[in-house]
Amino acid sequence: MTSWRMLPDGGGSWTEAVRKEGEAFNSPPTLVWHEIDPDASNYVVLEKILRRLPKPAPDSQACTNFMTDAPYGLLRMTKGATTTEISWNDGCMDDDYRTFVAVLREADAHVAKLGKAAPVSRTEDPASN
Repeated sequence: MTSWRMLPDGGGSWTEAVRKEGEAFNSPPTLVWHEIDPDASNYVVLEKILRRLPKPAPDSQACTNFMTDAPYGLLRMTKGATTTEISWNDGCMDDDYRTFVAVLREADAHVAKLGKAAPVSRTEDPASN
């Protein structure tokens, strides 16, 4: 489970949920923040990836081949005063939806690579989150 944000200057943060070896999957995780230093090329690459998203984004509720209990989330993009939110659910197995999810995975992999390479800026134990 991760969360990230990327600013137009190419800086941002990547947060990962971490559990100790052998800890139950449903136990509260420790949250580990990594701060990504500004670098305009980070944003340029992310923007190029996200431009490939279909307009409008497909709706997982309209899916004909759906698997329950799959990861899901929200992509929020803000430009000026306009914010666009795109919900996704990895349980939709329709071909067009898998193409959509592939773009989201590529964007996530780009930011995750930057985040994993960045130093840890803070950690929050389960009792505090």
